[in-house]
Amino acid sequence: MRALRLATTIVAVVAAGLVPVVAAPSASAETRRDRQWYLKTLDVAAAHKITQGAGVVVAVLDTGVGKHPDVDGQILDGVSLAPGEGTSLTDNAGHGSSMAGIIVAKGGNADHLLGIAPKAKVLSVRTSTGSKGMGKTNIPEGIRWAVDHGAKVINISEGGKLEAGGPEAVQYALDHDVVVVAGSGNVAQFAAGSGVIQPASIPGVVAVTAHDRNGNAWSGAITGPEVVLSAPGVAIPSVSAAGGGRVVGYYESTDGTSNSTAVVSGAAALIRAKYPDLPAKDVIQRLISTADDAGAPGRDPQYGYGRLNLVKALTADVAPVAANPLLQSARSSGQAASAAPAADDDGLAPAIRLAAIAGGGVCLLLVVAGILFLTLRRRRA
Repeated sequence: MRALRLATTIVAVVAAGLVPVVAAPSASAETRRDRQWYLKTLDVAAAHKITQGAGVVVAVLDTGVGKHPDVDGQILDGVSLAPGEGTSLTDNAGHGSSMAGIIVAKGGNADHLLGIAPKAKVLSVRTSTGSKGMGKTNIPEGIRWAVDHGAKVINISEGGKLEAGGPEAVQYALDHDVVVVAGSGNVAQFAAGSGVIQPASIPGVVAVTAHDRNGNAWSGAITGPEVVLSAPGVAIPSVSAAGGGRVVGYYESTDGTSNSTAVVSGAAALIRAKYPDLPAKDVIQRLISTADDAGAPGRDPQYGYGRLNLVKALTADVAPVAANPLLQSARSSGQAASAAPAADDDGLAPAIRLAAIAGGGVCLLLVVAGILFLTLRRRRA
């Protein structure tokens, strides 16, 4: 398996395992629908009896979306912010089309893929090309454009190190009631120890990592304290749309946090369709409060709040929250850090030093008072 890389050190798409495709179905007895193992894991059939995402627009900030039978009629022409020629419906890398398919593929017979939210629409926002890479500001600009053009969920299966403007763009989305979902990144594309990539690491973003069909954390995912959810991302079939000289067909198996990000974006679309008046903060609360805890108890760097539980997220009785829980947790961490007073060169905090000085002064006064008392008593004697 080869990792899919962009020709840039700044931003890379965060899927791995894409291989050359063939247009013909698999010759084995296993159908492509069978290979979508996560449909059973998430009980998507039960979820689709509740809602299929109608009326919700999911913006996909990626390499564009090309033509493919499984997504035809599902894609809204957005904008291209990428360098060079092409529109939002140009995908010369194949990555954006694959993400769109995971979210909104229409299904059909067993040799066609089914998306998590097949009645939703994808708004294509082309922020990279796959060959020329992308600029540092394309994602923040793409977030704002998507917000201003009707997206209720934004899927970002790419990232890296952004220029200033990322946090402001995320806050703009949150202020306009939009859920932002982004991949934590793959170790194959980023240096060891680099940490969760932007924009996933920005407070308020639903940062997604990947697990396999057994529920085990994928070893190829970047993990860290910013991780919010884990979702299926390993051995995922996806569409290969027209563009870049590709044969229109399917990738039979792909690995990456890109995939798991698209799965969670589809889940957010289903929640927004089921509860159309539910604010973005409560959509996020549903996703994290209903997750199946995994790894260390509570939130942990490998699974975040746990593995996505799609049906529970759609059906559980979840109390509303006053603010985005991801922002609250970030503030709590920041407050905890800032509550510790700064230390000077001798290692004592100023407040502690003042207390020590004051305490020492009191002790000195007591000693002096004791000496005077004994002296006067001797003189009287």
